[in-house]
Amino acid sequence: MLVGAASARGTLGLCRGATSTACGTGQSAMGPFYCPGDQKVCIDLRFCDTLRQQLGAAGDFDQAYVIAHEVAHHVQNLMGITDRMAQAPRRAGTGASANNNGYSVRLELQADCFAGIWAHHNNQSKQSLEPGDVEEALKAAAAIGDDAPQRKSQGEAMYDSFTHGTSAQRQRWFTTGLQCGQVKSCGTFSARQL
Repeated sequence: MLVGAASARGTLGLCRGATSTACGTGQSAMGPFYCPGDQKVCIDLRFCDTLRQQLGAAGDFDQAYVIAHEVAHHVQNLMGITDRMAQAPRRAGTGASANNNGYSVRLELQADCFAGIWAHHNNQSKQSLEPGDVEEALKAAAAIGDDAPQRKSQGEAMYDSFTHGTSAQRQRWFTTGLQCGQVKSCGTFSARQL
């Protein structure tokens, strides 16, 4: 169930359990998500609990980072980036399906960079960053990188299955956005090294 605020450009809400979207039914196991089909951002409350209780990210800014990352997906959608990313495997032709995760990782890392841009500008205009906030965001990024849970449960990371990037990549791109504060600094699709 999604509870939240709607605007002409989308919906941001809190959810717990199954949530109906144009992308299908969102489940708590998915964590926070964005559906471009109906422009819904769902911040799953169970994920917030997991972030605090099991992943050691118990501050307030770590949750702000997660929300900013999901809202960044809406920004990507409005900018046409999401559509271009979805079409990239088709344009690439034969054998492109092996790269689908690579496109997803680049989109997700760009959302981390955009979240950093939000933090940069929010801090410039309101001096909102408190001591420890950036560390909280980086701790959350490390906790939810694709490699972290895989290493914890399997002892190794399966890079071919990644959809969001490694902990280090997520931290690096958030930091890039935070330091530069410009969309042009978030060129994950053209970057040789993520």
